[in-house]
Amino acid sequence: MYLKQTILACLLVTVSQAALADQLRLKAGYPESYVVQKGDTLWDISGKYLSEPWLWPRLWNINPQIANPHWIYPGDVLHLSWVNGEPRLGKAMQGGKQVIRLGPKTRYENKANPIPTLPISEIGPFLQTDHILADSQQQKTLPYLLGSDQKHIGMLEGDTLYVQGSLTPGQVYGIYHPGVVYKDRETGELLGQEAIFAGVVRAVARLDGERTEVTLTHNQREVLQGDKVMPLPAQENMPAVFTPKAAPAITPGYIIDLPNKTRGGGKFDVVLINRGGRDQLVAGDVLDVRRPGAALVTKNGDVQYKELSSVFNRMFYSNNKKAPLPSEAIARVMLFKVYDKVSYGLIMQSNDMVSAGYQVTHF
Repeated sequence: MYLKQTILACLLVTVSQAALADQLRLKAGYPESYVVQKGDTLWDISGKYLSEPWLWPRLWNINPQIANPHWIYPGDVLHLSWVNGEPRLGKAMQGGKQVIRLGPKTRYENKANPIPTLPISEIGPFLQTDHILADSQQQKTLPYLLGSDQKHIGMLEGDTLYVQGSLTPGQVYGIYHPGVVYKDRETGELLGQEAIFAGVVRAVARLDGERTEVTLTHNQREVLQGDKVMPLPAQENMPAVFTPKAAPAITPGYIIDLPNKTRGGGKFDVVLINRGGRDQLVAGDVLDVRRPGAALVTKNGDVQYKELSSVFNRMFYSNNKKAPLPSEAIARVMLFKVYDKVSYGLIMQSNDMVSAGYQVTHF
């Protein structure tokens, strides 16, 4: 009897500890209510309440009576409440309508521009102008620049140019140079090719033979014959609002590039990883970045880091009997633009510099 009581007590303690560990914990000093400010991001607001902002879906109280209930606008009043002992953050309601505070008075209003999840200043260019071309077949089907009657090799703002391809008069298009070809370092699979934004043209008129007259309206860098032409998304159509959450379980991948071409990245730097939609990833997913454990070389009992040892020692004394030192989680990345095989992510937290080749995985 005593043994059964002891076992039951242990089980109750275990269950209680598991429930406590799973409980959503708020940061010290969290606000009971908050008026959303212009310039806020969803990550900012989540960080006011949570040490782990990717747990936002557990905190945010979705109201099915509101259209697009996950959208938050400047002026919205957010209020913290408790449901069955769990914190819930939602928009303050009055008379069944959303309360909007725009100044000393309170009124009801629908607004068009929800706050973004991440800083537009950091991710805007990647959402609007940067592209990864999926394969060579896609490149072959894209319209491209033929040149100008002035026979300029490098085209200038204001030039009249001609494009091989049928474009829509009045619409603006981006001009792109072919960039880095990305291949999987382990399988050799083609992951895509970087398309480097060079400028903007406006389509003027369609001509015979599937050609279009265009005007070069903006130079980001030199525009050349053969550059590809692709539509630019309208500012209001940029997918800048998505839900932060922990990524699903994935086969670990790695950072294949830092598009800003720095040797190491820190908070709010952009990375490109070799995992994407085919791995069930979506914008808003948060992943761990892990620095590889150091490889070792042992010679006559003397241990050295492999990268600092001589070529001779690396060839003949590499420590094959022992695994490298353990990898270490040093950063968290949120994905904001997901292709099939690759994704762009923004470093949200970092304890050290992040480099190409570092592992990305779920946590």
